[in-house]
Amino acid sequence: MKRSKKMVHNENSSGHGHSGHEHAEHHAKKRHEESLADASSAKSKSMDSGKNYLIISSIIMIAVLVVIFIVLFKGSGSSSGFEGDKVKVEFYVMSQCPYGTQVVDAFAPVMASMGDGIDFHLEYIVRETAPGEFQSLHGEKEVKGNIVQLCAKSHYPESYMDFIVCQNQDPANVDTNWESCGQNAGMDVATLKSCLESDEGAGLLRDSMQRTQARGATGSPTIYVNDLAYNGGRTSADFQRAVCKFSTHPACENLPVCTSDADCTAEQDKVGICVNPGKANAACTYSDPVAVDYVILNDKDCESCDTTRIVQVTQQLFLGGKPRLVDVNSEEGKALVEEYGIVFIPAYVFEPSVKETKAWKSSPDLVTAFEVVGDGKYKLLDQVVGSTYYVNEEAREAHYAGIGVVKGDNKPQIDFYVMSYCPYGNQAEELVKPVFDLLGDAAEFHPRYVVYSNYGGGGDDFCLAGTNSELCSMHGIQELNQDIREACVNKYMGIGAWFDFALAMNRDCNYQNADSCWEGVALKLGLDIDKIKSCQALEGADLMRADKKIGDSLGVQGSPTIFIDGDQYSGARTAEGYKEALCAAFEDAPDVCSQTLEEAAAAATATGNC
Repeated sequence: MKRSKKMVHNENSSGHGHSGHEHAEHHAKKRHEESLADASSAKSKSMDSGKNYLIISSIIMIAVLVVIFIVLFKGSGSSSGFEGDKVKVEFYVMSQCPYGTQVVDAFAPVMASMGDGIDFHLEYIVRETAPGEFQSLHGEKEVKGNIVQLCAKSHYPESYMDFIVCQNQDPANVDTNWESCGQNAGMDVATLKSCLESDEGAGLLRDSMQRTQARGATGSPTIYVNDLAYNGGRTSADFQRAVCKFSTHPACENLPVCTSDADCTAEQDKVGICVNPGKANAACTYSDPVAVDYVILNDKDCESCDTTRIVQVTQQLFLGGKPRLVDVNSEEGKALVEEYGIVFIPAYVFEPSVKETKAWKSSPDLVTAFEVVGDGKYKLLDQVVGSTYYVNEEAREAHYAGIGVVKGDNKPQIDFYVMSYCPYGNQAEELVKPVFDLLGDAAEFHPRYVVYSNYGGGGDDFCLAGTNSELCSMHGIQELNQDIREACVNKYMGIGAWFDFALAMNRDCNYQNADSCWEGVALKLGLDIDKIKSCQALEGADLMRADKKIGDSLGVQGSPTIFIDGDQYSGARTAEGYKEALCAAFEDAPDVCSQTLEEAAAAATATGNC
C-alpha cells in the first residue's frame, strides 16, 4: 500500500523556449550575412535583378520570423500563452499503487491542455529507515520507481509526465521499465541511471518524503488543490473542473456545468444530482435529503470516546441525518446494549431509512461498513469507527475469553496482526523476534493476519477463490496465500518455525512472486512442504476466517496492530518496547525481563501502517 520544486511552466518555457529562440536568431543572422555578401557581389547586375533580390530577401526574413514565432510558441509549453495565476495542485502517491497511477494518468491530459496555469507537485509516500535507505509500501521496486520518476522530473521537466504515464502501463515493473519509457520520451537513459543509482536520486526522494510528511499525507493518493483537500472524482474532467474553480485559463471556458454529482454543491443542505454529466446541456438538480435518525450510544465518563469526527463524516454522507445521544449507563442504553449485542462504544445505530439515501444506493463500499442489528437497523462496524471501549466489565471479560486471553495465569499473550508483505508489519515481526528469543514459552506469541472482505472490489486478484470475496488481502492474492502458508507453519510446526519462515520470506520473496518462491525458502529451512500444501488447500480458508473474526472483534484495520493480553499496544515500536509491555503483564515476571534488548537506531524509530 508513504511529500519546493520549480513550476512546470517556468521550467518548460525558460529552458526549451530560450534555447529555441537562440537557435532561430543564429540562423537569421547567418542568412542575413549571406544576403549581404550576395548583395555586394551583385552590384554590377541590373536594377531588375536588385529588385528581385530584395523581394527574395524579404521573403526569407519573413520565413525566419515565422520560424522564430513557432519555436517560441512551442517552447512556452501551452497553446494559450496564459499568464494568470497558477493553481497549485499536489499529488502524494506511490509509484506502484494502482490508485496513485490512476490519478496521475487522469491528470496528464489536464497538464497537457493547461499546464501553464498549474503549479504541479508530485510527491512520494516513503520512509527513510537509515541514511539513504528507504521503505515504501510495495517494496524495493516501488522505491526505485519513486526515485527514477523524480529523476525524470528533475532532468526533463518538459516530458516527465509522458515518462510516468508510460511507466504506469506496467506499474509492477517500475524498477526496470524506466529505460524503455525514458527512450520513448526522448530522455538520456544514462542520465536517468546515474541519478537513480547515486546520492542525487536519494536526495530527491528524501526531499519529496519531507514534503509529504509536512503535508501529513500517508495514503495514496492524497490530493490538494490550492491547499484544499480534494475528495472529488478522479477523471480528467473532474480534475480539470477542480482546477478551473480557481483559474481563468482559456481551457476553462465553456466547461459543462457538471461532470459528476460531486460538482453539484451549490445548495449545501440538499442532495445534488448531475443530469447529462459532461455534456453541453449538463445541469444540477437538487432535492431534499432522506431523513435518517440514528442513535449514538456513548459513556459520558469515557475520555477517549470522541464522536466528533464520525458525526461530521456521517452528516456529509447523509445530509438528513439526525443524531440522538444515549448514555450507555441509562436504562435505554442498557436495553440497547442487550438488544443489539453491543460490546464497544461509541456505537452508531441507524434507522432502516438509511437504505433510501443517495449515499447508500450509490456506494456499495459504504454498505460494507454496516452490520444489521436488532429489528432491521444498521450499526456502523466497530473496526470502521475505531470503537474499543467496553460497555461494561462483563463485556470485557467475555471478550477476553473469546480471544483466548486468560487474566491471572502469569502468561501474558501478544497478538500481532500483520500482512505477510506489508513492510511495516514485516518490521514488527522482526522486532518481536528478539522478544520471543528472550521470553520463549514464558509468554504466548500469536501472529495473526489482517483480512478484509471485498477488498479492491473483490475478485480473484485480491480474494481467496470460492469465498465470495469474504477473505481478501491488501497486496493481492499471493499475499493472502502466504498468510495462509505462514499460519499453517505456526499451527503444525510451532512458533519458532513460524518466525524462521516468515522472516526468511520477508527477505527472499515478495507479494508478486510468493506463490512460486516459498517452496525454495521452506526447503532451505527443512520444513514439511507437503504438509504446508495440504494445510493450505484444506484449512486455509478456516484459518483466515478465524483470524478475521478475532481481528474484527478487536477493531483491527491495519498492519501492524498489536495487543498485549487483549489490550491494544500503543507504545514505542521497538523490541525493547514490546518486551517491556509483555513483562509488565506478568503477575510474577521472569528474571530475563531485567535484560535490555539492543537494536539498530533505525528500528527505534519504526512508524507507519498498511
